[in-house]
Amino acid sequence: MTVDAGPAPWSRPYQEVDPDLLAEVRDRSSSQRGRWGVELQDPDALDVVADVAQCVVEVEGPVEKEVIYTRVRLAWGLGRAGQVVRDRIDRALRRLLKQGKIVHVGTAYDRPGRETEFARTPTERCARRVAEVPAAERQLVLRNVVDEGPGVHREDLLRETARFFGWARLGADIRDALTGDIDELVAAGHLIGWEGGLMPAQGS
Repeated sequence: MTVDAGPAPWSRPYQEVDPDLLAEVRDRSSSQRGRWGVELQDPDALDVVADVAQCVVEVEGPVEKEVIYTRVRLAWGLGRAGQVVRDRIDRALRRLLKQGKIVHVGTAYDRPGRETEFARTPTERCARRVAEVPAAERQLVLRNVVDEGPGVHREDLLRETARFFGWARLGADIRDALTGDIDELVAAGHLIGWEGGLMPAQGS
């Protein structure tokens, strides 16, 4: 089965957090703390930034840090995330991790206890670059493509996976990321090389 044959049961369209919801969380959090109109750059904005970042993770997790930067700065209407803004968001994420409100999944962030059951396809509003797609999600697609076409050649597997995420061509960054993912899956015993192709490991 190719990805073109209709949506796979393990896929979902990407659900982006509503910017209005983030603005609402920002306003509610800042008014609760008596910090109405707090700016993202303010040193004492940390709790408010953490609440907004947590909302992004709740809706979009697993989610890479670059995407969190984008969503949080948009909640404040900022055009770009400079170093000060990034530092603020990094500190907020560290605090949330320490409090156990979010967890690391590889380099991505998610809410505790959520399994990566679905890989998410691009939508008109949200198309992610390879660095913005968590490895767990990319590996889910790789494993399912191999399950559906055992013996698939590595090059076809790369192309099929890239197409799932809406990447028309295999740039070096995409090729490197997906090749690393395949190597990890082989090393972990989830996939096995076989006659130039890849097979699902039994029982994986």
